[in-house]
Amino acid sequence: MSSPKLKWVAGAALVLAALSTNARAASRRASSEEQALVDAAQATFVHFRDDLDMTGFREHERGARAVLIIPRAVRAGLIIGGSGGPGVVIAKRAGAWSDPSFYTLGTASFGLQVGVDVSEIVVFVMTPRGLNALLSPSVKAGMDASIAAGPVGIGAGRAPKPDTDFVYYSRSKGFYGGLSLEGAVIRPDEESNRAYYGQFASPREILVRGSFHNRDSRRLIETVSAPRIARGTVRVY
Repeated sequence: MSSPKLKWVAGAALVLAALSTNARAASRRASSEEQALVDAAQATFVHFRDDLDMTGFREHERGARAVLIIPRAVRAGLIIGGSGGPGVVIAKRAGAWSDPSFYTLGTASFGLQVGVDVSEIVVFVMTPRGLNALLSPSVKAGMDASIAAGPVGIGAGRAPKPDTDFVYYSRSKGFYGGLSLEGAVIRPDEESNRAYYGQFASPREILVRGSFHNRDSRRLIETVSAPRIARGTVRVY
């Protein structure tokens, strides 16, 4: 016959088992969200590479030390507007590309503006200074690191200066004009890193030391590490 103490122990074990199961399920959900972002980043990079209007894109990708990919940045506002979205960074180390570290990008703007705009953004990190800035708790584009838009289309203007830290390309539709990342704040997303790698993983450990790996990021890494000539297809919105 079971004693009250044994019943209590058995009940506690069941509760702990249920909590553990719920925790694993939550971890799987979180990881699936991060994987969806990694997959979207891979698709976004292909969109830019294959767009003939992105005239300097393939040149900058060859010389980049790292790349930040924001598959979906939403910008909306009335009088005071802002934009932002999650993304991933992969960096080149010893001739190979790292696994992704998760980041968020946010901007704020003021003035008369109405509408909603969704953008895809790719930011090439061209200098050691730019990469070091990304490894800090936050970086403000245009202040902590210089930033310039990459040339788009025929006769689109001058290329960024050779010592520019960040060179960005964006594709969008909606009611706004061209997207500017001047003043944008870029921050590491430690929670997403933890969900994707199953433990705390800092951007430096992922991007510079190469201490963390997730085999499901392979497709993104292979895409970025294998430059090719554009197929001549342009995405239609």
